[in-house]
Amino acid sequence: MQQQLLVNKNDLADVRWQESEVPAAGSDTNVVLRIDKFALTANNITYAVAGESMQYWQFFPTEAGWGRVPVWGFGTVIDSTHPEVGVGERFYGYFPVGSHLAIQAEVTSQGMVDVAPHRQALAKVYNQYSRAGTEDERADAAEMVYRPLYMTSFMLADFAANNDNFGAGDIILTSASSKTSLGLAYLLHAAGEVRVVGLTSSKNVAFVESLGCYHEVVTYDDVTNLDASRASMIIDMAGNGAALAAVHNHLADQLKYSCLVGATHWDARAGAADMAGPKPELFFAPAHIEARSKELGPAELQRRFGEAWAGFVDKAGDWIEIAALHGTGDVEKYYLDLLADRVNPAQAAILSV
Repeated sequence: MQQQLLVNKNDLADVRWQESEVPAAGSDTNVVLRIDKFALTANNITYAVAGESMQYWQFFPTEAGWGRVPVWGFGTVIDSTHPEVGVGERFYGYFPVGSHLAIQAEVTSQGMVDVAPHRQALAKVYNQYSRAGTEDERADAAEMVYRPLYMTSFMLADFAANNDNFGAGDIILTSASSKTSLGLAYLLHAAGEVRVVGLTSSKNVAFVESLGCYHEVVTYDDVTNLDASRASMIIDMAGNGAALAAVHNHLADQLKYSCLVGATHWDARAGAADMAGPKPELFFAPAHIEARSKELGPAELQRRFGEAWAGFVDKAGDWIEIAALHGTGDVEKYYLDLLADRVNPAQAAILSV
């Protein structure tokens, strides 16, 4: 039997497990994968929050009113009618929280892509499944926990650099303890062109300061401590409307660009009233990836990312403790803990149903 976690689209804390027969490979879905392990992070909460607006629910459709949260992980082929995809092969890619996934595979140079009709109008980066080698717990964990987020971090750093940081001397990152912010802070700090300022909750200050990637750490309650004499750019990972408005109104004309990325503070995403300064602009990483791939060529973009990734993985291994959790009970509890902001930012988990 297969099990899939279903989330009420109107109440993300309302979840249930759906059990059904494991699908067989056929003509419509020619490859069936067992989902061996996956990471759950605040990034996946963002997928759920933006499920309708950003079409994340559409990747793995299910019953009306319910959604399947996308995650990044590894799966093993257990059934295949595709002549170039063999049973036992491992793939890394985009899965729902659950035990199995059936796709309509088309082989590529790096693995396979799901060409099912319902996925063709969606962002292409999420439809790709890369062939994976022999299991390596440490390398696999880094791939699942960091890589999808770090690609966003990398593209944000690229976006800022291509625009001369919009004239800012300070770049302020909200949700400074989140993994996307950590990756971006690492890149900005290494580039040495701006001061990197982290905004975080008081309980996470010590962790954020310990990373060594932020020149300054400020709590959400102390936004007025930000230096309003310096030209600044804010990259908002939190989606907390009140916090964003506070920064806008404090910095006013000194805020040169406001970039919206995630929604880690999913329950506070409303609340941004009239704000001083520039209108916030949404950053969608897959669109930027496609645009830069056309400008630089896919190989050059991947080369640049590979260099940045290698340096980050060595550093990040010292920051986060990764635990392994198994079974529907542990998966459900960890999801709800993430949703309620009960997960220590110095910890992450690799899960399996």
